Amino acid sequence: MDVSTRLGTILYALLIATVLQLVPAYGGWMDWKPNFILVVVMVLMINQPDQFGVIFAASVGLFADGVFGTTVGHFMLVFTLCGTVLVLLSRWTRYFALLYRLLVVFGVSLFATFTQTVLINLQGFSIALDYLPGMALMSALMLPLVERFIGVSREL
Repeated sequence: MDVSTRLGTILYALLIATVLQLVPAYGGWMDWKPNFILVVVMVLMINQPDQFGVIFAASVGLFADGVFGTTVGHFMLVFTLCGTVLVLLSRWTRYFALLYRLLVVFGVSLFATFTQTVLINLQGFSIALDYLPGMALMSALMLPLVERFIGVSREL
């Protein structure tokens, strides 16, 4: 795949993730809605850590701040911390099988949602912690679909 096609695929995946993130979820489904943008960033950082690092995660986090209208730096901090964890694990994650990559995405998504909840609580808003496992689970289950879409899947 040449560079322009690859860049177009990545930008298209980020665009689709942004649209899916902006689609409203009501009632009980709100607890299960994954962070699609973070999943795309994690897929790229797990499978190609040499090309996508912490600066990429911070840039996409700043983009997410603009899209969601949050305090500037909210998603940037969350994405940067998640990117740092993935960079620290990158020596191993690039060789992981699907099950281990699912566990890494689940763990990092759980960390991201917990960090997001702490940041929201620090701003004076009260938010419950009961939705964290469902959101992290759905983010992990999105991993094979996003890998297949971007074209970095290692499985048949």
